[in-house]
Amino acid sequence: MNKIVLCGGHLSPALAVIEALEGEDLEIIFFGRRHVTEGHKNLSSEYSEVTKTKATFIGITTGRLQRKFTPFMLISLLKLPLGFIQSLYFLLKFKPDLIVSFGSYHSVPTVIAGWLLKIKSIAHEQASIPGLATKINSHFVRKIFLTWPESSKYISGPKTQIVGNLTRKLVFAKTAKSREIKNFLKSDGPKIFITGGNQGSHFINKIIFEALPKLKKYKIIHQVGRTNFKGDLDHAKQISKPWYLPLGFIPSQDIGAIFNSADLVIGRSGANTVWELALLAKISILIPLPHSAYGEQEQNAANLQKAGSSAVINQQDASPNKLIGTIDEMIKNQEVYQNKARELSKKLPSNGIGIVKKYILKTLHAQST
Repeated sequence: MNKIVLCGGHLSPALAVIEALEGEDLEIIFFGRRHVTEGHKNLSSEYSEVTKTKATFIGITTGRLQRKFTPFMLISLLKLPLGFIQSLYFLLKFKPDLIVSFGSYHSVPTVIAGWLLKIKSIAHEQASIPGLATKINSHFVRKIFLTWPESSKYISGPKTQIVGNLTRKLVFAKTAKSREIKNFLKSDGPKIFITGGNQGSHFINKIIFEALPKLKKYKIIHQVGRTNFKGDLDHAKQISKPWYLPLGFIPSQDIGAIFNSADLVIGRSGANTVWELALLAKISILIPLPHSAYGEQEQNAANLQKAGSSAVINQQDASPNKLIGTIDEMIKNQEVYQNKARELSKKLPSNGIGIVKKYILKTLHAQST
C-alpha cells in the first residue's frame, strides 16, 4: 500500500485532498500542530478536522519562520531543529512515497527532511503572494500548484502550474448538519456571516459587539473564534438575541450551508476565505489583517474589490458606524454587487482538486512500477 504525508498550515486544501483520495488504496498521514498555540489547551483546527477523516494525525512541534526580529525569534529558532528531528523520525517510521505540502512554517522541516531521505515532494500554495515557507520549499519540491495567476510573479518556472484553490465538496452544501445552525438559517431576513477564522479576530469582534444594537434588521451568524481571546466568546454567548448566533468554531460540515445562505460576508481576507467568496459568488466586506505576510491580505482584498464584488475597509479606518453604513449600502444594492460576484466566479480555474489528485496518483503509480 502506498503512503503519503500531508503537512503544513493551510488546512482547507489539505482536507480537500484527503476527501478526494477517499476510496484509494493508500495510507494518509498528516503532520501538523496539535494545539492552537504552545501551552494552550485548545486543540488546533488541524487536529480537530483531520482526526475526523481516514488520515493519521502526527503532532509536530517546530519554530515559526519570522521575517522580522522580535524578542521571540531566538526561542522560535531553537525549536526549528526539534521540528526537523521529529519530521525525520516519523518519515523514517512511516516511509511515505510522497509528501504533499500546504505551506506555513510546519511544512518546512518535513519537506527538507523528505528531500534528504530522497522522498518526492509537491506543494500547493493558496495565497496570491506565496509565503516564506513555500518559497523555501520550492527549492526542494518537484511540483508547485498555484491558486492565483498573480503568484507567478513570485514563483515561476516549469515546475509551477495554476490550478486554483483545492475545495471540499462540503463548501457547496446547502443544508447544515447542526440543528441550531439549520434552524437559524431558516429564519427570515437578510443574513450576514461574520468570520474572523477559526481562531477569531478580536478587532472584528469588538466592532461587531459595538455595532450590534444597530443591526437588528439582519440575521447575524458570528464566528467569534475558539480561543476565547480576551473573553470574546464568553461575551458573545451572553448576548441573547433571536437574530444573533455566536459560534466559536464552525464544523466543516456546516460551513457550506452558512456561506451559501449568507447575503453578505464580513471578515479578514485570508487566501482561503477570499477564494471561497469568489468561488461561491458571495459579496463581502473585507478588513485585511494589517502587516500580513508581504501584504498578502491587502492584495487578496484588492482582487475582489477590483472585481466589484467586495468593499474593503482598512483596519485603521474601521469603526462601528463605518461598518454599519457599508452593510446597509451593500444590502441595498445587493444585486449590483451580486452580478459582479457571478462574473468573477465564472473566470476562476476549475477542477483544481481533480488535477492535483491525478498528479498524486500518477506519481505513486510510477514509483510502484
